[in-house]
Amino acid sequence: MSGTGPMPGIPPSRHRDWKSTAGIFEETLEPGVELILHPRQEVPLVTVACLWQGGALLDAIGCSGQAQAAAELLVKGTRETDAVTLAARFETLGADFETWAGRECLGMTLSAPSRVFPRLWDLLSEVFESPRFATSELHKIQKRSIAAIRVAKDGDPRSLLPLYAEGWMYGTESPYGHPVGGDETSLPRLETGVLRRFWFEHLRRRRAVVSVAGDFDPDGFRAALTRVFSSRRGAPPQASDAPLPIESPAGARNLFIDRPGATQSYFWMGGLGVDHHYPERIGLELVQSVLGGRFNSLLNRRLRIEEGLTYGAHAGYTLPSFRGLSYLTSHTPTERIRRAFSATFEVLGRAREEGLKETDLKAARLYLKGQEAFRYETTDQWALRLALRRFHHLDLADWVRYAEGLDQVSPAQASAILRQVFPAPEECFLVVIGDARMLLPDLSDLGEWRYESLSSAGFGPARPDLPESGVG
Repeated sequence: MSGTGPMPGIPPSRHRDWKSTAGIFEETLEPGVELILHPRQEVPLVTVACLWQGGALLDAIGCSGQAQAAAELLVKGTRETDAVTLAARFETLGADFETWAGRECLGMTLSAPSRVFPRLWDLLSEVFESPRFATSELHKIQKRSIAAIRVAKDGDPRSLLPLYAEGWMYGTESPYGHPVGGDETSLPRLETGVLRRFWFEHLRRRRAVVSVAGDFDPDGFRAALTRVFSSRRGAPPQASDAPLPIESPAGARNLFIDRPGATQSYFWMGGLGVDHHYPERIGLELVQSVLGGRFNSLLNRRLRIEEGLTYGAHAGYTLPSFRGLSYLTSHTPTERIRRAFSATFEVLGRAREEGLKETDLKAARLYLKGQEAFRYETTDQWALRLALRRFHHLDLADWVRYAEGLDQVSPAQASAILRQVFPAPEECFLVVIGDARMLLPDLSDLGEWRYESLSSAGFGPARPDLPESGVG
């Protein structure tokens, strides 16, 4: 599926630096800027996606939320215009401009009709080079973010469970475990001057992956993107940070987040898994679907259909550049949590001991093949997916081999992947949100518990056994 050849819109003399893979063209635009072009003429739209390496991994100690706030402020005005006017300038052209922060990157997508995109380049350069970073806008972000955390803690804390789990497994002051969006303590510490420097560090010194998908002229876009990123020239890209070694938490294995009077309890059980270099990524996706990734998964079948303990249960994993997490999670009425734990442990233990059956793998293959089409419906999805794959140094042609890769996973291979990635029941770490007075006595035989209050600021205790700053 790979090869090199003439690219529409680019003179033959300029093909030397292009690498073509199934209609996707790659080039190093300049040191530290990697360009991916995927022309698609079906719809007169185009999306540019950009990922800058760094993100929340570079948040200062005690200032989690730095990356997220910097990304949000980037669209809140420039030196020439305020936030409302800037938004209107994009909307007038039918453009959608979004920025965000992840654990390992800052991200941006700009989508618009093809015919107006040439009018957006100067506006994009203005946003990049002269963002306003107004203190008044930062105060709005701080207030809104803190209010959202309090609403979640006072209402449905389900969305907070992954934050407590990451904090418990990696440490809330570790680069890997602090909350990307910040918490009630860290957000008030953020300052616009620091956030401005944070942004320009990414723009000028960090590795960037730029992906374009849609109906566009490759020659014109390459020239325009060169102009937009010209500020990087003369500043060699900073080397990627090496991940710190990660070990499982020492001391207590389990974390209990107390919510007095709670009639429903939420739980997470899991451990350290694998990173994005794991060679069996397609097989892992199949295993996750069988175990707890769809309605008729082993976990849902047992907890929801057979036991009636929950409306839904899920098995998942993360694949960052460092060791991610593999886990099973659900929620249930407080008085039934012990039954839910037992059923979940039994599903996991039996799957690891007996292996996965071909009938379950076949059903999961059909499900994943059907869902795959929905990943490539829009230019936004194409551009971002290609950027993410390049960001993690993955083969861009893997998506072509996806269905074939699913078919090649045998029951023996799937069972081996399950045992490699998902921990045995006795090795799982537990995180529970619920009423401690009612539940802890009944859960004491599951190991030592660390107690925290849901009303306390942040998302759990710090890990004393991990470095507190830096990622390399």
